[in-house]
Amino acid sequence: MRRAMARTLCRLAQTSEGLAAQAARPAAIGLLGAVETATKAAAAVPVRTVSTSAPSFAAETEYSNAVFYPEPEVEVGEAAPAFSLPAIVNGEVKQVSLDDYKGKYVILFFYPKDFTFVCPTEIIAFSDRAKEFEALNCQLLAASTDTPEVHLAWIKTARKRGGLGFMQIPILADVTKAVSARYGVLKRDAGIALRGLYIINPEGVLEHITVNNFPIGRNVDEALRMLQAIQYVAEHGEVCPAGWKPGEKTMVADPEKSLDYFSTVGGDEEEEKESGKLLKIRTKKDLDALVQSGKKAVIKFWAPWCNKCRMIAPHVEELADKHKGVTVASFDTTADELETLTAELGVKGLPQFRFYKDGKETMDKIMGYKLAPLSEAFAKLDKL
Repeated sequence: MRRAMARTLCRLAQTSEGLAAQAARPAAIGLLGAVETATKAAAAVPVRTVSTSAPSFAAETEYSNAVFYPEPEVEVGEAAPAFSLPAIVNGEVKQVSLDDYKGKYVILFFYPKDFTFVCPTEIIAFSDRAKEFEALNCQLLAASTDTPEVHLAWIKTARKRGGLGFMQIPILADVTKAVSARYGVLKRDAGIALRGLYIINPEGVLEHITVNNFPIGRNVDEALRMLQAIQYVAEHGEVCPAGWKPGEKTMVADPEKSLDYFSTVGGDEEEEKESGKLLKIRTKKDLDALVQSGKKAVIKFWAPWCNKCRMIAPHVEELADKHKGVTVASFDTTADELETLTAELGVKGLPQFRFYKDGKETMDKIMGYKLAPLSEAFAKLDKL
């Protein structure tokens, strides 16, 4: 602002011309001296700039009206930013800080504005189930950038008129918007908070963050499920798979021990469905009959536990449909009737493909799930 005043004074000093300017020269010299002094004083004050080029008078005036907020400080696995804010608690204005809840889990959720549309549905849903969270040693805190007085007026408004009514959780007032900014949820161009939800553990460490855009409300059941999963991991040291709920199976984060979980979730249905389109070899007699028929044939050796077998399965079906002159057979190496034969044939790596014509192997076997060499081999056998 000092720079702007200095430039204005300078312009006024330079606009007088002719005899009037000559007559006023001593006064102008004194004025210029004052401008020089003001300019030096302004230069001694640190000024933040918005570009590397010299700003225009209008741009600098606009910049002087800008509002600056703190940078985001949130990161999962790190300490949650501390705060102390006025809040409506049981109908009264009180100061609430994160430190008030040391030793407890905290779910802090921001919302855009009081007296709006989606917001009351969320806050009421959380408040009405506050006891469930309390039973899990968790405090719910709602927050927006409105004032405590507006919060109080909203609470005193009946729910059927868009109000909150009786609240079982504190409603925080982040009037300066500094806390919203530090939590990375402030929509700066709008000056209000997005729908951010944060789960903080008893040590003050952030365990979970989700942020929704303005029109999208959150799900209380999912917040509760996430809290339960976080607490289970903290207590038992095991990890929770997708969609886990209390009482369901978890897993140990270890390459070997995790197989105890994966063995219970199935997953062989895709392979069974794929092999249904292929000729199934169930005995040594079936294999001998196919080979001795003299037909062009591809035998796929696989196992239900083999993930690579499952990956290549859809492509094998496509190749079988494409090359009608080739018979494609499925050989389950884990079948009781075929285990001995598997060893006799020396089948080790899976998936494995062997190619037959005129009663004998006619090409080198292929192992693995890469599509290109298998496609080339099918085409070559089909042309023989």
